[in-house]
Amino acid sequence: MAFIDYEYYIGEYIGTPIPPEDFALLAERACDIIDCITSGRAGKAAEKGCKKMISAAKKAACAQTEYLYSLGGTEYLGITGKELSREEIGNAAISYKHEKGVSYLGVPVSGLALMYLACGGLTAKGL
Repeated sequence: MAFIDYEYYIGEYIGTPIPPEDFALLAERACDIIDCITSGRAGKAAEKGCKKMISAAKKAACAQTEYLYSLGGTEYLGITGKELSREEIGNAAISYKHEKGVSYLGVPVSGLALMYLACGGLTAKGL
């Protein structure tokens, strides 16, 4: 279950606008990723009320949501069934370069999200 909502994302985190219809799905996946990286401690912190950890987990989830959106949102997650690497219209074509960045179990992770988690004491050594 997502531990951020659109109101928090726009109002407190002051995130880049994401269409509300895409936000819920991306936030859910981002929270899953953050909870996995923290071995469940992010979700438990939200349940226990640890303010420093809750703040770090929420900011990390927002950063990860933005990152997933910047990678292509639901298309990137494979929801639409198409993977965009090249598009052609007539004589014009565009290729998308996927940068190699930080990943966890093959899933790309926002460096900003990892910074928030580290500041909140939610990451393991070496991550």
